[in-house]
Amino acid sequence: MTKDKRTRTLILSIVFSSFGPFVTGYALFLNTATTQFADFLRRTVELGVLILALWIYQVLKNNTNEQKKIRLGRQLYFFSGSVLIFSGVFLLLLFTRGIFNPSIPSGDVRLGLAVAGLGVFFNGYFFIRYTLFQKDSPHAVMDTQGKLYQAKTFVDVNVVVALASVMLFEASQTSYIIDQAGTLIVALYLLLRGVLLIVKEP
Repeated sequence: MTKDKRTRTLILSIVFSSFGPFVTGYALFLNTATTQFADFLRRTVELGVLILALWIYQVLKNNTNEQKKIRLGRQLYFFSGSVLIFSGVFLLLLFTRGIFNPSIPSGDVRLGLAVAGLGVFFNGYFFIRYTLFQKDSPHAVMDTQGKLYQAKTFVDVNVVVALASVMLFEASQTSYIIDQAGTLIVALYLLLRGVLLIVKEP
């Protein structure tokens, strides 16, 4: 697999991900699901990580200084992990707020559900793509992107389940429980993946 394919994949991942914050931001006005707000926040901060990863990949590709490569690789692991941890902590705060100030989610979740459903497909594709790149020729950027897209795919599956429950059990205790459970599961997963990225040596 050539470096050009890796660069194109990084660019494509940014292009596809760039629509997420705008669409999910609009979807926030259509329903009151905690998971929907969490999804908007996550997609926004993750887009920043993808842009940073492309920049670091280009720098590493054109640089022969091994010390600089190691330093940038560590910085990418740290930043990627920190973003996941930040998202996880924020979701825990939302989960806690939902416990002490319960609100049954309601509203039109079709747009958010469609975005999350597409996310499962595209993020799963990029997860497989980056994993294959990493197996073919290990690289810090490919490794972090593979881990990030693995997390994105997992989160999107949970978002689909949570928003589908709002549609199926609208204005019921069941949708509240599933929404809260989805928020907690995603939060704990993001915290775990974030810590594992930070402690990993490139």
